[in-house]
Amino acid sequence: MLGGSVHVLLGEPMNALELMAFHFAAAGTQSGGGSAFVTTEMEEEQVRAGVELVGGRKDRLHVVALGKGPKKAVTIPDPSKGLRLVVDSFSTVALQVGWEEAMAQLAKLRAKIRSTGDVMLITASTGLHTEMERTLLKQWADGVLELGFDRQGFGLYPYLKVTKMRGVADSARFLLFKETEKGLFMESTKRVF
Repeated sequence: MLGGSVHVLLGEPMNALELMAFHFAAAGTQSGGGSAFVTTEMEEEQVRAGVELVGGRKDRLHVVALGKGPKKAVTIPDPSKGLRLVVDSFSTVALQVGWEEAMAQLAKLRAKIRSTGDVMLITASTGLHTEMERTLLKQWADGVLELGFDRQGFGLYPYLKVTKMRGVADSARFLLFKETEKGLFMESTKRVF
């Protein structure tokens, strides 16, 4: 993912959504720049354990656990080259402060990310947003990743669909995956038509 970019991970609440966020944060802790993880859904120790499970370093991880109560001001470490910022879950924030306010807060974060060359991942639950909101979020982001299920015969297979990625000419991909004890294992790659 290119520095200064913002990516949206859309999907229904499932383990894979959390695992993708953990992998993203873990990569930042391994590269030396560190990661910041702002969560409305998990406790601090859950985030630290999840990032460590997928190979991340807890000592390079800053966690802001907001809980499900009233939202307070969030203190995020000053972005610096190599920081990866995870905002989990944008949907909960949007429900609590309203769509317009949530998007205004994201716009401020995006401006910081762009100026420092860091990277941000935002998770959102597809079922908690209207089609118009999902479309606006996809247009706003530099990269869009969508988690879902593909029905094949009598089976239901989880997939990751990459529909937009800044700096990648042909980014449309459809990847089937399975969850393992160490994270996600991508099984195949097909073009999305």
